[in-house]
Amino acid sequence: MNSSPPRQPEQTTGHRLGLWTWLIALICLAAAGGWLFLAREHLQTRFGQPQPAPALTSGIVAWMDSPAFHYSDGWRISPDGADPSEPGDAWNEPAGQITFVYSGRELALQLAVGDYWGYLFVTVDGAPANRLANIPGNRDSRGNAAGYKPLLAPERQSETGPTGLWVPVHRAADDGPHTVEVEVWRGWGQTPLRGVAVDALPVPLLPRWPAALFGLAAFGSLYFALKNRARMQWIEADKDFFLRSSPFLSAFIHQIRVPFPSVFISVHQRLISFWPGALLLIGAGVFLDSWLLTNAGLALLALAALLRPELWVAALLFGLPFYLHPLPILPGRGLNLIEIGVWGGLGVMVAQCVFFQHKDAKMQRRREGEEGKGQKGEGKVAGTAASPQFAIRNSQFVLFLIICLALLSSLAAQYTDFALREWRTVFLAGGGFALLLGGIFVRSDDPARSRRVLLNAWLAGGTAVALIALWQFVSGEMIIQAEGVTRVRGLYGSPNNLALYLERTLAVGIGYWGISHWVSGVGQNARARKYPISTVYYLLSIVVQLAALVLTFSKGALFMGFPALLLVLGASGVVLLARQGKSVRQWWSWHFLWWLAGIGGLVALGLLPFLGTERFRLLLDFGAGTTGGLRLSLWRSAWAMALDHPWLGVGPDNFLYAYRSGYILPTAWQDPNLNHPHNFVLDWWTRLGLPGLILAGLWIGGGVRRLWRQLSSGRDAGLALGCLAAIAAALAHGLIDASFALPDLMLVWVLLLHFSTAQYPQSPQPELRC
Repeated sequence: MNSSPPRQPEQTTGHRLGLWTWLIALICLAAAGGWLFLAREHLQTRFGQPQPAPALTSGIVAWMDSPAFHYSDGWRISPDGADPSEPGDAWNEPAGQITFVYSGRELALQLAVGDYWGYLFVTVDGAPANRLANIPGNRDSRGNAAGYKPLLAPERQSETGPTGLWVPVHRAADDGPHTVEVEVWRGWGQTPLRGVAVDALPVPLLPRWPAALFGLAAFGSLYFALKNRARMQWIEADKDFFLRSSPFLSAFIHQIRVPFPSVFISVHQRLISFWPGALLLIGAGVFLDSWLLTNAGLALLALAALLRPELWVAALLFGLPFYLHPLPILPGRGLNLIEIGVWGGLGVMVAQCVFFQHKDAKMQRRREGEEGKGQKGEGKVAGTAASPQFAIRNSQFVLFLIICLALLSSLAAQYTDFALREWRTVFLAGGGFALLLGGIFVRSDDPARSRRVLLNAWLAGGTAVALIALWQFVSGEMIIQAEGVTRVRGLYGSPNNLALYLERTLAVGIGYWGISHWVSGVGQNARARKYPISTVYYLLSIVVQLAALVLTFSKGALFMGFPALLLVLGASGVVLLARQGKSVRQWWSWHFLWWLAGIGGLVALGLLPFLGTERFRLLLDFGAGTTGGLRLSLWRSAWAMALDHPWLGVGPDNFLYAYRSGYILPTAWQDPNLNHPHNFVLDWWTRLGLPGLILAGLWIGGGVRRLWRQLSSGRDAGLALGCLAAIAAALAHGLIDASFALPDLMLVWVLLLHFSTAQYPQSPQPELRC
C-alpha cells in the first residue's frame, strides 16, 4: 500500500494560506459583481415637476416666479428663471440678491452654466452653503464668508445658450426653517437662476469605483495565491514548471520556439547596424503622412529588436519629445507614439522570449553566475541586503499601486471618459514602460551596453528637439512673442513644456559626462584621447540643449529648475571628491565646480539683455492680473479643491472642469483654462487624493534613496548623479508648473527612478561611447 510522505509544517501553512487567498479572491469577485448589479438596478426617484410655490417645503420644486422668493431691484422674473440687470460697476457690485426661507434638509439650485463669466455666493442661516466651495478670503459684497459657485462651463454650452444644471448647495442638520441669501455677480442676459428644489433631487446612482476596488483586491489575492502555489512547487528553482503544468501549452511552445540560426544572426547583425535607418523611415512617414513608410520603419525596428530589445526602447526614448505627432499606421489613422513604443516594445520582448531561444546559452549561464556573485558581494556596498532585482520590484510595486489608485479615481471622476484616457496614456503607459525597462536588462547579454544605448538615444532626442528650437529662433518660425521676448517651443505647444523636458535631459547629460569626466578618477586627457567623438558629442549636446533652454525663457526652468540641478551636481560632486580622499585645498580637484559655475555664468550672461523686459521685470509682482497674482489665486483654489476631495481627488484630467466651474476665484477670471494646479504637491493631491500624494512620495523618495546609495558606492556615479540632478530640477520647477501628468514627463520619471538601478547583473562603469 502506497503512502504519501507527511507534509512539512511549512507546506501545511502554505497550503492553508493558498486556500484563504483563493477564498478571498472569490469573495472579492462576488462583491464586485454584486456591486455592479446594484449600480445597474439602482432606481432613481422621480424628479418633481416645477410649480409656483408660496412656501418651500420638503419635496417642492419651485419656479423662480414663486411668491416664496424676495428679489432686489432690477430682476426680470418669468417661469423660465430669474435674470439680473447689469449694475453700474459690474466688477465691484453684484448684479442682484435673492432671499428665501425653506423647510427641509437638501437644498439645490438650478443654475444656467455655459460659456460666460458669472458666479454667485450662497449663505444659509448666515453661514456658507456647505455643498459649495468655501475658499478662505473669498467673501461676498458684505464681507461675509459664503459658498461660492462659478457659472463658467464652456463644455455645457448648447446651440440655444447655457444649459440648466441642478447643483446641490446645502445639506442641513435639521428641517429648519432655514434662511438663504443668494448673491449673483454678472450673468445678466443668461437667466442664471432657473429653479429651487428642497429634498427633491433624484437619488444619485451608485459609483462604479467600489466595484473596481473589489476587482483589484481579487486580482491581488489571485496574484498572491499563484505566487504561493509557485513557491510550493519550487518554481524559483524549476523554470519549466509553467510549461509542465500545461501539456498542450508546453507542446505548442516547443513547436514554435526555435534557436537563432547562424545565418539569421548574421542577417540580424546587419539589421542592427542599420537600425537608425528605421528611425529615418518612421520620421519620413510622419513628415510625409505616409503609413507605408511608417510601417516599414516599425517592421525594420522590430526585426532588429528581436535580437536586441533595447533598440526598440532606444527609439522610443529618442522620440519622446515628438510624441504630440501621431504615427500614421493606416490610411487616415494615426496612433500615439508613446503607446506604440510601450506596448509594441512589450510585444517584441514577449515574442523574443516565446518564439526564440537565447542566442548564447553559455552567456546566459555566465550572467546568472555573475548575478549570484553580485548579490552576495554588492549588497553590502549599497548598504542593504536586498539585491537590485528586489529594489526594482519594490519601486514597480509602488508604481502599480499608483496605477490602481488612478483607475479608482478615474471611475469616481465627473468626466470618466477624460479621466480614463489620461489613466491609459499617462499612468498605465508609465507602468508598462517600467516593465519594459526592467525586462530589457533581464534579457540583455550586456547590461552596460544596453544602458549606454538607451541613455545616448534619450539624450540624442533632447538634442534633436533643441536643434529644432534653435532653428525656430533663427528663422522666426513657430515662435511665441510674449512679454517682450521671443520664446522657442520646439514641437511642443508651449515653451514651458520644452523647458520641462530639456532641464531633465540636460541634468543627466551634465552628470553622466561632465561629472564622470572630472570626478570619476579617469583623467581628462586620457578619456579625450580614447573617445574623442564621444567627448565632442556630449559637449555639443550640452551646449545645444542649454542654449535652447535659455531661449524658452521659462521662469520656472531658469530660476528654479536650473539652479536646483547645478546645486545638486555641485554638492554631490563634493561628496564624491570627499569619498575619494581629495582635500579641499587641492584646487585642481575642484575644477568641475568651476565648470559648473561657468555654465551658470553663461546662462546669467545670456539672460542679462532680457532682464529689463516685461517678462522678468514683473517677476516678483503678485498684484491682481499679473502672472504671480494669478498663480497665487490658482493655488488657493487648488488647495480648497484638495481639501474638498481628500481621498480620490477630482480624477485624472478633471482638474480643468472642476477648477473653472467650481473653484476659480473672481480675481483669476483672465486665465480659466488651466488643466493642472502648477504645483506638484497639489497636482498629485487633486488628481489622486491624499493617498496618491503619499504613494508619489514613497515612489520618488525610494528612487532618490537608491540613487544616493548608488552614488555613495561610486558605481555609475555620473549616471546616478545626473538622475538626482534631474529629479531636483523637476521638483523645483514643479513647484510652479507641471511635473508629471503628461505622457512624456511620466515616462521620464519612470526612466529616472528605475533606469539607473535596473542593472542585471551589476555592471562596471560604462565607457562613454556613442
